[in-house]
Amino acid sequence: MKLTMSSEMGIHAVWFLAASNRKEPVLSSEIAAGICVSETYLIKVLKRLVKGKLLSSRKGKKGGYVLRKTAAEISLADVVSSCEETSTIYECSTEVRGCVEQSVFCPVRAALARAQQAMVAELQRTSIGDLMSSDWGGTRPQPAAGDAAAVSQPDPPTQ
Repeated sequence: MKLTMSSEMGIHAVWFLAASNRKEPVLSSEIAAGICVSETYLIKVLKRLVKGKLLSSRKGKKGGYVLRKTAAEISLADVVSSCEETSTIYECSTEVRGCVEQSVFCPVRAALARAQQAMVAELQRTSIGDLMSSDWGGTRPQPAAGDAAAVSQPDPPTQ
């Protein structure tokens, strides 16, 4: 499961919607401003999240996006699997190396399969609600009343 910008954007968009705690739909432009990303690309990610049944969308004047579940019910694995086209972190080129018959015994493949299992387990174990309740010291995404441009962006954790 290779994590791309789509997954990162999806996680932040879901986190933003959860933090906004609104029952009415939130415009894609407000979400984009809130997480500081391109609305054009975000719309593609939001469509994947709708298809993955994490969000609902409504068209029209009062349209936008809402969570279909609570933050505690949405795992990072749910978001990532909705956003990513592939589910593996490593794709072995066995045909190129000519080791197709021995590939089941390959120590590289086995190690990376264990790594993927550990990553998937952690993503399944961690919910959007967990992110919201963590005390990491950064700015939490919260929409400002009537001002999408003033919404804060979560800061990366300091090392």
